[in-house]
Amino acid sequence: MDNIVFESATTLVSKIKAKELSVLEIVSAFLNHIEKHNPTMNAVCDLRNKKDILEEARQKDLDIAQGKNIGLLHGLPITIKDSFLVKGLKSSNGDPFLRNYVATEDAELVKRLKEAGAIIIGKTNTALYCIDWQSTNFWNGKTNNPYDVSRVAGGSSGGSAVAIASGFSSLELGADAGGSVRVPAHFNGICGLRPTENFLSNRGHLKVKNKPQGRRHIITPGPLAKNVADLLLMMEVLGNNTKYELPELPPTNINHSEWNNQSLNIAYSETINDTEVDAEYLELFNNFIVKVKNDNHILSIEHPKYDEQKAYLECSKIIGFEIGINNPKAPLLASFMYAFIRLKYRDHLWAKGMAMGQRLSNINYAKAIDYKDTFSEIYNDFLTTYDVWITPVCSFEAYKHQNAGKPFFVNNKKIGYTKAIASFNFTTAFSGHPIVVIPIGKKKNGMPVGIQIHSKKWTDKKLLEIAQHFEKFTTGFEKPIL
Repeated sequence: MDNIVFESATTLVSKIKAKELSVLEIVSAFLNHIEKHNPTMNAVCDLRNKKDILEEARQKDLDIAQGKNIGLLHGLPITIKDSFLVKGLKSSNGDPFLRNYVATEDAELVKRLKEAGAIIIGKTNTALYCIDWQSTNFWNGKTNNPYDVSRVAGGSSGGSAVAIASGFSSLELGADAGGSVRVPAHFNGICGLRPTENFLSNRGHLKVKNKPQGRRHIITPGPLAKNVADLLLMMEVLGNNTKYELPELPPTNINHSEWNNQSLNIAYSETINDTEVDAEYLELFNNFIVKVKNDNHILSIEHPKYDEQKAYLECSKIIGFEIGINNPKAPLLASFMYAFIRLKYRDHLWAKGMAMGQRLSNINYAKAIDYKDTFSEIYNDFLTTYDVWITPVCSFEAYKHQNAGKPFFVNNKKIGYTKAIASFNFTTAFSGHPIVVIPIGKKKNGMPVGIQIHSKKWTDKKLLEIAQHFEKFTTGFEKPIL
């Protein structure tokens, strides 16, 4: 059973199509594994009725027996982050007031997964308001790291990453604004993609009933999986905007760009914005860089140059404004937003930007978007000069469960809670370029760590092919001992 749930999605699809394994066998194995281990991990927060799931699995097997056309994900059990609408399942968006809301429709990307034959078995836990790098809320509780349950899962797609690493799901749909896919992937030794902004549809994501779609910039849905081949498989479905045409998305698909295995011009940075990085993590990072250098590529220590604080503030203003669209019109709401973030995360600049966004005028919102465009040009120019840019994902591996906002000690130096993580994830998300995380190994304490690989907008296929090539320099996904 354990062998089934820890197989890659591509392997499971192959075995289903070759009739080596039935869909019912696979789905039963996943459900039994969830029943046994989810009470400890607390990754799956809402599971469909078991009888209904098994009946759907039997129907998938019948489709194969009858020779019907089947989709790319036929029979794969998949979980979805609790910020996407899934008909019949709770969809809270991490909001306590929505914790019992049951969706009456599917998000666009969920529709695509279902049409490709995936069996959606449940939802995965997220952070309060989907804002944190640990997945904890008072109604579902905290999600634990499968490599050490005393440590965090990451967030806000923490339940998503743990579901993959723990063998609860073959593929997972998460989302990223400030590292919400990348940090959990890094903490749990799996792969995660933040695609080019506006590549994947946000319809039905962070959607509030009877209210307009709020967050349209920066927040980006993205897949999580055990390896890059699985990310490619899922993106063939999620990113097929020629088959699933929507007026707000370019009619492109994942095959828009590709890499021809030529020598690469690579930039890399041991840190971002001068943030301290754990010495042992940095040693693993540099060992990986040496292997890439020996693979006949040109490497340079370089990074995009910009005003981090200005970018951080403007990014927060846009997010604050777009969250505020669906907030009640209360006179002290901006002050509450500032106090909430300032007190919880101890980050004045982030709190200031989010609060300013709540009361931003139309013209100042437009100015913030103008700045975002200008900022994106900096990354575009940099990632035109270099094929990819390789960086750490944050300052360290998954940390012990703690209150948000509590500072860390990295290499015996005190570093702020958000500084240690946001420096690598906020402004890198602001430009909208694609970023993939792959695991590169484990520290001596047994905790996995990964790297971020960045590339130019709309080169998602090329980026994934390069990442898949780089996997040979790593040990890849290593299943935890549950």
